[in-house]
Amino acid sequence: MKLDRQTILVAYTAALAACATAPASSTDTEFASCPAYKPAYEITDRFMQTFNAKDLALHRTTYHFPHVRIASGAVTVIPTAETESTSFARLAAQGWDHSAWASRRIVQCDPTKAHMLTHFIRYRADNTVLSQFNSLYIVEFKNGKWGITARSSFAP
Repeated sequence: MKLDRQTILVAYTAALAACATAPASSTDTEFASCPAYKPAYEITDRFMQTFNAKDLALHRTTYHFPHVRIASGAVTVIPTAETESTSFARLAAQGWDHSAWASRRIVQCDPTKAHMLTHFIRYRADNTVLSQFNSLYIVEFKNGKWGITARSSFAP
């Protein structure tokens, strides 16, 4: 089924609104027994590891396609792995060397999907902070694998 950008934007805006209404908690232990809990952390760990390794081929394996990224006032739909083109050179030109999760917390979870609030930090080579952003990652089990279906971020 092919969806237009407006339909996708409405769907993910609704998902963001649902997450915003989740009860405040300092941990996500209430979801620890959810089947998606552990895979959501594992795939986001692998996402960050492959991102820092600047290994685009392995990094692409952490996504589901089509993949949706909401950032910089735009909705970007990445249709296939071959069209996912994270620009490590562009980030490096801005002073980026590596990134790390400052925090991750699952706010909604079911057997095949987790919504995870994240806060990540971009670092320079000397480990000083370049920038940091909050985001929402949607992790799902589809086509026999766990992957990140969508991200909404305050990063540019």
